[in-house]
Amino acid sequence: MRAFIHKALNLTALLTIVFACDSDLSDDAIPLAPFDPIQINLTLPTYVSLMSTGGYTAINSGGTRGIILYRKDISTVLAFERNCSYQPLNACATVEVHSSGLYMNDACCNSTFRWEDGNPTGGPAWRPLVQYSTSLNGNVLTITDQILN
Repeated sequence: MRAFIHKALNLTALLTIVFACDSDLSDDAIPLAPFDPIQINLTLPTYVSLMSTGGYTAINSGGTRGIILYRKDISTVLAFERNCSYQPLNACATVEVHSSGLYMNDACCNSTFRWEDGNPTGGPAWRPLVQYSTSLNGNVLTITDQILN
């Protein structure tokens, strides 16, 4: 009987460890806020950083908490929701551009996200940032609430 109890306790301890280390991929749904298309003239001084590859800026309009824009290449500007994908209902779950300019981060949960696709690269976030559709016509950038991911 003691051997059975000992084995049962060992199995219980093992299962506890296994499930405690398992990634918890449950989280609050990412809130979405529809918005009218946003048009930005990239020649305006506020947006001049977006005229060259690697340039970025944040805008407060659109999305749930605003949008971060990133110039990927000569013909592509990416638009990412500033609402962090990890615990998005948390009052401080707002993504900023890191001071290095090399990636985006949420100081609240310490998650980091890459420019190429908004996927998390560190911290507890496991979902990418919401990415909105953009189109570039000359120097006019249009952002819509169509979600790409």
